[in-house]
Amino acid sequence: MAAFVLTARHRRTILVGLVLLFIVQSAITYTTATSVKDERAMYNEAASRGAQLYRDLNCTACHQLYGLGGYMGPDLTNTMGTPGKGPAYAKAFILHGTQRMPALGVTPEQADDIVAFLQAVDATGTHPIRHIDLTPWGTYRSMHDDAR
Repeated sequence: MAAFVLTARHRRTILVGLVLLFIVQSAITYTTATSVKDERAMYNEAASRGAQLYRDLNCTACHQLYGLGGYMGPDLTNTMGTPGKGPAYAKAFILHGTQRMPALGVTPEQADDIVAFLQAVDATGTHPIRHIDLTPWGTYRSMHDDAR
């Protein structure tokens, strides 16, 4: 029985096929998975300033977003949408601190910017993920069909 040998033409055909599949996959992923479904998730100027302050103040050393970051403070992904919490709650912590969280020494306007950033993050989804409906190309159709 003769062994099957891949000729240069076979290898070239396989390579071209794989490259075309990669291009199609990339096109589908980047055109369907990059739209923002909730306008609140769009960063306005205040949210952009808040994101920069979040980084500059190294909030990730203690807090998490989407489960990534420090473990000393709570995950802030959905703080704005949690019943009993919200913008005023977060702003009080940012301005005055607690026993475990230092007062950051920011102005009320800067605290508003951080709150705007956290509101934009809150609108992007829920952490931890409870349910996800994946498409064949690895993006998701819907997540958390139930109310938060």
